[in-house]
Amino acid sequence: MRAILFLFIISLFGNWSFAQESGADDFSDYSYLWETKKDKKKKKKTKEEQQPLEELDQVAPADTLKKESTNVPDETIPGDTLKKDEPAEQIEPEVDAPQVEEVDEPESEDVEIEMDPTDVEDAPNEEMQEPDTEVSTDPYEAPDEPKQKKERADPPQMGDFRSGMAGSSGGGSNINGGLTVTNIDGQYFVGLVLNPELNLGKVGVGLNVPILYGLEDQKVRTEIFKDGVGIARLITYVRYGIQKSTPVYVKVGQLNNTMIGFGGLINNYTNTTSFEKRTIGLHYDVNYKGLVGLEGMYSDFSPGSFNLFAIRPYVRPLIYTGIPIVRTFEIGTTIIKDKDQTSQVRPDTTQNSYLFTKNGVGAFGIDAGVTLLKIPFIQIDLFANYSRLNLGSDALTDSLASATVIANENDFKNGNGISAGINFRFHFIADVMSTDVRIERLNYSDYYLPQFFDATYQIDKDAKIYALGSAQKMSGIYGSLTGQILQKVQIGGSLMIPDEISTETPAVVRVNANLDRLADKFSFHGSYIKGGLTDLNDAFTFDNRSLAKLRVIYHLNKFLATGMDYYYYWVRNEEGEYKATQYVSPYFGLSISF
Repeated sequence: MRAILFLFIISLFGNWSFAQESGADDFSDYSYLWETKKDKKKKKKTKEEQQPLEELDQVAPADTLKKESTNVPDETIPGDTLKKDEPAEQIEPEVDAPQVEEVDEPESEDVEIEMDPTDVEDAPNEEMQEPDTEVSTDPYEAPDEPKQKKERADPPQMGDFRSGMAGSSGGGSNINGGLTVTNIDGQYFVGLVLNPELNLGKVGVGLNVPILYGLEDQKVRTEIFKDGVGIARLITYVRYGIQKSTPVYVKVGQLNNTMIGFGGLINNYTNTTSFEKRTIGLHYDVNYKGLVGLEGMYSDFSPGSFNLFAIRPYVRPLIYTGIPIVRTFEIGTTIIKDKDQTSQVRPDTTQNSYLFTKNGVGAFGIDAGVTLLKIPFIQIDLFANYSRLNLGSDALTDSLASATVIANENDFKNGNGISAGINFRFHFIADVMSTDVRIERLNYSDYYLPQFFDATYQIDKDAKIYALGSAQKMSGIYGSLTGQILQKVQIGGSLMIPDEISTETPAVVRVNANLDRLADKFSFHGSYIKGGLTDLNDAFTFDNRSLAKLRVIYHLNKFLATGMDYYYYWVRNEEGEYKATQYVSPYFGLSISF
């Protein structure tokens, strides 16, 4: 009988212990499913406070710890007391354990949410399914195959030789200028010249502000502000971005060595051939993700006429194919118009302007190019051009016929030309030394001259158009070479030379150099171009086919310098004739780079 009674008491105690263990599982083992960050912090703090008591519990036998570890109250009964199976008074604190947890965590969501044990049991299954759901819906957790497809779709970097070398689009900022004694066409002036240039990332601004007082007429020289855009001529340039390197490139001001497309029609163009009569033009190149783009230029914002205008839409239709070389293929169309009617008032109050552009001239071209190789130290680009001039007019054919350049008016036809070339760009030891080599084979018909719109076109448009009357069918080579060292020294030039040089098939030569603080003492910036060459021995003699700009600076220290500006250019006088003018301006003043 005693044995039966003893077994009955043991079974009751076992049932009570199991009930307590099940209740603890419902809220302790699975409570992390709805715990907030705040709850976790509180729970961690509670565990730290219970650490000493847990160490005491380790003394208890293993079977007791299994049942009591999850329900240890703040005042835990020592393990030896539990061994004796004491009356209910000693066990009551353990029954109150869940209430103690509710007091310690009043804001816990465990208290607010009432869940069925079945719901709690299902929760782990839901959590196990969560990663599968995230993988299928979250784009960042997409399978490897879509990610690889996206990488293949990324457009390549589209910079090429048309973007210029590193540092050629304005590296640092500087301020040059000072007191000067200037000689302009034999007359002397004294004054102050300032040339600040600021380059901040993609943005660049340059100014040229001359304040000159005439020693002979005792007046401030204001010719620079007459006609055209007036005071805006003080702006050398305002630039945003770098052509072919950034999605948006815009430059307003003086345009130098400008190229449109691959240079079949417009190459080495400058819109300013006179220091006095500076012009404000526009050059831009914008594209959308490298796929489609639009580039172009406008030579002069002077309100007197519609001046040289060019626009070239282009597309890279295979850019997202992911196929090397093929994805870099670019094709574009160039349209050019010029209706220059710039006029100057003569002493007899009559006006004169360009004769052959009065009714408008134009040109059309198609070009295409591809990058054959592009690795860190070498890049090779291949390109081709087709161009057609549309410069014929009644005034031109009448002038050519009267001068017996052509037999009759019907002989003159608009000429065309084709060319194909390759450009090599090498980088030695990173950007310590770089070279850019371009070689292009030219073939053109009668009444056509390659790269027609260059600096010599801007010097005298009528003379350049008139020269087409005697231009003959010919083949030739255009080559250019530019070298750069440490982004401080850049020297280059180009030569367009027909297979047979003559008056009917002239050559063109160009040279430019930029040296910035060589040996911390000398800076040199110069450019020279001459067209209509019939003899290469005359390549560097100044005449009405020449245009030269030069600036030499000797830096005395980090802040002071002495130097000279020199310009040789042609100005159209009041009689409509071009006259060579020289501008010599030595100065002493500031030269600060930062």
